[in-house]
Amino acid sequence: MAASVLVTGASSGLGLATATELAAAGRHVVLACRSVERGEAAVASIRQRTPDASLEVLQVDVASLKSVRAAVTTLLTSSDRPPLHDIVCNAGIQIVDGVQRSVDGYELTFATNHLGHFLLITGLLDHIVEPGRIVLVSSGTHYGPPRSAGFPGPRWADPRELADPAVAERDPSARAGRVRYATSKLANIYVAHELARRLSGRQITVNAFDPGLMPETGLARDYPPWMQRIYLRAAPLLVRAPGVQSVERSGSDLAWLVTSDEVAGVSGSYFLGRRQRPSSRESYDQDRAGELWRISEELVADA
Repeated sequence: MAASVLVTGASSGLGLATATELAAAGRHVVLACRSVERGEAAVASIRQRTPDASLEVLQVDVASLKSVRAAVTTLLTSSDRPPLHDIVCNAGIQIVDGVQRSVDGYELTFATNHLGHFLLITGLLDHIVEPGRIVLVSSGTHYGPPRSAGFPGPRWADPRELADPAVAERDPSARAGRVRYATSKLANIYVAHELARRLSGRQITVNAFDPGLMPETGLARDYPPWMQRIYLRAAPLLVRAPGVQSVERSGSDLAWLVTSDEVAGVSGSYFLGRRQRPSSRESYDQDRAGELWRISEELVADA
């Protein structure tokens, strides 16, 4: 039977590559995009490979909780699509130029990479048709040095502080921005672990996915222009290096995690590409995961 899969950040990069693979596999793909125009361009791109692909664009800005709520309502009140079985939480942002606030007043990295997806998942959770799968795109940056490719590691704190731009503004440096990114990716793993525990007994799996180092993605869009130029010029060479992945390869791996029978029933795990791996020791802290869940509920309710 046909099934729908929702992919956030599907207009470019890893999201588009993943949506392309899922469409080729016969899924109805809901491309959740901030820009409808870019989403329609992504649809046209996917149909170059799969002309009869079943696709639709859903406008949603995961940095805005109002936008997420509206998207959830749209999904739940329209019935002209196959049942929703899967969610891929891919959209993300990395800010290295100061501190930015979401429309809800939260620190933008935490709001985009964690809170928006948290609300999306919890808003749709009771409507996912089993068997279902939820995948949160995390990052090897959550390990910290020396396993984070030169990226600074996360710095965990009370989730209210992580969401508070006034706290972030105490250190607006580029390094602090990268720390906030790594911390948000650790939050993704906490959500995967906590939700997997909460879904025990249901046929819905939840896993975190590490796409590896992908120099071709748009995460460098907030870097200074000179750094973006260097990054983009180096990308074609970097993808040939050991441990570096092309967007297409990582998109294929992520789609595999959604569709493959090999991982049916696997939940609460961390995948580096198609390999199941332990996440950082820090990521298994159940008290932190439970606290993050509880406070995230309060933060989205407050907004």
